[in-house]
Amino acid sequence: MHFPLTSLLLAMQMIGAEAWKCGIGPVSSALSYIIALPSDVMGVDRCCIEHDALIDGLHLDRQEADRIFCQCLSSSNSWWVFQ
Repeated sequence: MHFPLTSLLLAMQMIGAEAWKCGIGPVSSALSYIIALPSDVMGVDRCCIEHDALIDGLHLDRQEADRIFCQCLSSSNSWWVFQ
């Protein structure tokens, strides 16, 4: 189990994802980056930054911030949000 996780984190470092703002730690950040990688990485990252600003800066409740985050993702060019 440690090898795949280590490989995932190493791959994220090698591809220059240090500016990536999605996720709450190294594992969730790496996974969210890899999921977004085939498509709109910048758009997804923008949604994550806005989500954090809604919660931390504007003190919006989590449920409302998550709803706005999902709307933001649905406007991105990511294959996994198309319905």
